[in-house]
Amino acid sequence: MGAAFTKSNATGLGTTIAVFCHEVPHELGDFAVLLNAGMKIRYAVLFNFLSACTCFLGLFVGLAAGENADVQKWIFAFTAGMFIYIACADLIPIMVTAQERSERRVLVFVLQQIGFLLGFLLLYLLALYEAELEGVFSGDHDH
Repeated sequence: MGAAFTKSNATGLGTTIAVFCHEVPHELGDFAVLLNAGMKIRYAVLFNFLSACTCFLGLFVGLAAGENADVQKWIFAFTAGMFIYIACADLIPIMVTAQERSERRVLVFVLQQIGFLLGFLLLYLLALYEAELEGVFSGDHDH
């Protein structure tokens, strides 16, 4: 995200939204795993919070490395590749399994597709209105 914000505020916003949509379910899943392992809620929240704080190290590295345009391209390529890998190797098999195990397969399938379409639509709208978002962030808009 740090490298995305060094490119532009709109790119940073789009990246932040994409990461948020990925991380919220991930963190809730981690929290559930800690609770199922027998950890008390207080400690599960604490350890989940501490592990999430490590993202700031990546943010600062991204901000520093993102200043170089050549490095920025590699960061974006690597990050996009990681998200594609996670989707193909991790999320899609979980979605297929969830649908197969459900008694309401069609409903599960439809909800999964709605989620995908909303994600695509959100990122498409961010790309479509990137210039306007830049104007909002830079203060170049009229009131």
